[in-house]
Amino acid sequence: NVLNKHFARHPHQHAAMFFELVQGEGGFYPGSRDYFVALMGLCREHGVTVVADEVQTFGRTPEMFAFKYFELDDYVDIVTIGKLTQVCATLFRSDYKPQSGLLSQTFTGSTSAIRAAIFMLRHLQDNKFYGPAGRIVEIQNRFSQNLDAIGERHPHWVEGPYGIGVMTAFTPFGGEPEAVTRFTHLLFEAGVISFLAGGAPARARFLMPAAAVTNEDIDSVCDIIEQTLIKTAKEQAIPSHEM
Repeated sequence: NVLNKHFARHPHQHAAMFFELVQGEGGFYPGSRDYFVALMGLCREHGVTVVADEVQTFGRTPEMFAFKYFELDDYVDIVTIGKLTQVCATLFRSDYKPQSGLLSQTFTGSTSAIRAAIFMLRHLQDNKFYGPAGRIVEIQNRFSQNLDAIGERHPHWVEGPYGIGVMTAFTPFGGEPEAVTRFTHLLFEAGVISFLAGGAPARARFLMPAAAVTNEDIDSVCDIIEQTLIKTAKEQAIPSHEM
């Protein structure tokens, strides 16, 4: 085990280990509970603080916290959140809580931003967004079903979908970086924001606004995705199964 070797080579020299429970920039690769438990359990044995980086996942998985979705409550000591919350925050287990007076400019925000964050969090918490039958899962399923249908019509152009909750990605055109980059640019010109992620393969990823997006929005975006795939393939002279 590589992690055990590191701990053995430098005993008591590791302060913390950070976990990104769903890789963001890497291409929306979710981990698994067994994987995290194995690594976090080793951290526990060696007195290494476990930090869950939820700057991107917070509020976007079937539970408000991704570490709760993976049932890692007994392992995580510190959680960082941001992006969706409008302001950033660091949450501590009680025995890690710092003394009063600690202030970091990175984690401060305006009063209006904090009030907006509180409103958004209450809205998400009080309107059935989370849980196995929540809106987050409904959005994921709707988008995934649309992408599956596109993949059936164009099997050499679409691999996936991947990700979890409203963090969804797919691999266009086998992940060839030039073609995927062009696809994301054309998609933007057509009115849909996506992000280039990963490298081998390259992927197009989407962060759907759970509190605002409708099923009709998802269907319309997926129609644009399909038409943009066709346009990109023509530009790049990429054959399809029909050709």
